[in-house]
Amino acid sequence: MKKVSKRIWWIAIPAVLTVLLFQLYWLRQTYLSQQEAFLATVTEIVKESYDQSVLQSVRILSGPEEEESYVFKATVNVNVTNSDSAKIKKQVATAAQPDTISVDSSHAPDLTMGDTSPYSHFISTVFTSFTNAAPNKDSLRVLLQKEFRKKGITIPFQLFVTPKEIKRAKPQVTVNPALSNQHKVVAVQFTGITLYLLKKMSSAIILSLFIALLITGCIWILWRIILKQEKLDNMRRDFISHVTHELKTPVAILKATNESLLTFHGRHDKEKTERYLRHSKDELDKLQGLIEKIMQLTKLEQTQLPLYREEISIKELLGTAVARFAYQPEAEISMHYNIAQPYIYTDREAMDTILVNLLDNAIKYNDKLLKRVRVSVTEHPTSFSFAIADNGNGIEKQHYPFLFDKFYRVIQGDRLDTKGYGLGLSHVRALLVQMNGHISVDSTPGEGTTFTFQIPKNEKDQAPAGRR
Repeated sequence: MKKVSKRIWWIAIPAVLTVLLFQLYWLRQTYLSQQEAFLATVTEIVKESYDQSVLQSVRILSGPEEEESYVFKATVNVNVTNSDSAKIKKQVATAAQPDTISVDSSHAPDLTMGDTSPYSHFISTVFTSFTNAAPNKDSLRVLLQKEFRKKGITIPFQLFVTPKEIKRAKPQVTVNPALSNQHKVVAVQFTGITLYLLKKMSSAIILSLFIALLITGCIWILWRIILKQEKLDNMRRDFISHVTHELKTPVAILKATNESLLTFHGRHDKEKTERYLRHSKDELDKLQGLIEKIMQLTKLEQTQLPLYREEISIKELLGTAVARFAYQPEAEISMHYNIAQPYIYTDREAMDTILVNLLDNAIKYNDKLLKRVRVSVTEHPTSFSFAIADNGNGIEKQHYPFLFDKFYRVIQGDRLDTKGYGLGLSHVRALLVQMNGHISVDSTPGEGTTFTFQIPKNEKDQAPAGRR
């Protein structure tokens, strides 16, 4: 089993690491894509806002009549030929002078705020490149805030319009709106851009975390299953060891008694023959009891045996179970009743099996010189509660979840001298489940253990009955 678990881990760990690394790579690529899209959007907004701000400043400088109309209509006539570059520069320089700009309302486009047509960008570029026209920094900041809000960008930013400021600040977005003038630049620096991008990709992060948690949960469940299988494997080996020991002891005694009778003419001695036969009978009874217990548990697991319920005296039921341990002088068993109804409607054989198993454990797992056991019955409105308390060795809490599993035994240190097969409590729980009852345990190591089980009082609350 250990080899199998090691092989599983050699497969599981690389697989988990591969998936986690892929998730990290995917998140990084998603972040870079979001960052690239964000910077592209911001760059476009900065360019458009700069164009609008330049046109607004030029309109304000053009005169009060233009300020009232809120429209700047202009055409720039530039004749360009490939053969005369000097002439191009001269015409552009002439066109850039204020007195060469002509207004033609029939052909020029309307350049209003928010216009993103190629004309507005062209005119803004011309004014920025060949004149001293520059936008007002405050008005540009207002335009940027307005456009950023439209795009859902609400993080704070700083605006820079000089190369010196930009060099010192190292912003994320830098725009050069002039064709040849490198001193005219606009830059924007954001604060908290990483957190903003992570919030935008929150769905991807949540999905990645869910996948990671799912994989971790699967690995944890796999590990729990492996541990449980290892415990079951150990329990199986212990059970085989205990049963083998229990089988070898009576077989050895039977062999010795039989050999004595045959070899040493014991059969001619009536007293010796009777004593040896009595020993043989006791050992055969033990063997039969062991075989019946295993077969009964197997049958109970495969198909539930029908219960035959009848009205039984509670005191008689407890008295019969306690009487089986009267031959043990070191055991002191007391009975206490807190009941108004003296009868219980249940299966006699099943109840006797439950009580005998619990009393046997209370005496068997007790190293005290005087083994005290208290059996009490309490009546509730809908059920009877039975408690078997002892002053024995006690049980650590770590064993609670496994006490009622087949073949599970609580080993006290290195001691293996207590006989048992780990089937008693499993049988008890199976019977109580069939009777619609339940059992619980409470123990203090070194002081004692109390097993408490409840069964319904009324017939209608119990499982359907039948005959054995």
